[in-house]
Amino acid sequence: MRRKSNLMERERPRLEIVPMIDIMMFLLVFFVMIVLKMIPDSGVKLQLPGASTANELKPTQIVIMIDPQGGLHVKNQDITRAGLQTYLTGLYDTNKKIDVIIAGDKSVKYQRIMQVMNAVRKSGITDVGLATKH
Repeated sequence: MRRKSNLMERERPRLEIVPMIDIMMFLLVFFVMIVLKMIPDSGVKLQLPGASTANELKPTQIVIMIDPQGGLHVKNQDITRAGLQTYLTGLYDTNKKIDVIIAGDKSVKYQRIMQVMNAVRKSGITDVGLATKH
């Protein structure tokens, strides 16, 4: 007597590829976003002045870059001095502990750096540093 083969036959397990591809794509996007957040603001090319006694600073929340023409940049966005003060005042109102680094090109006049520093201090922020090349 012959048994029916379809009753005894088991379905073979199969590996689903599509959900695995979805998970891998999600992980790829996640890691790319994390790496992009780790890269500091570097949209403006500056030649920083050197200092032999410069210390390495911890990563800060705000880096204000002053290009050779005197333009201001924060988080790869152009900003005016008045706009900078408004932006920093808003940040200071939400978080009282803010560190600011001013990175000015070595050809920028000292007066322009002082104007930016005054705008930062008028917003209430007192932890200000100047970026240099070691």
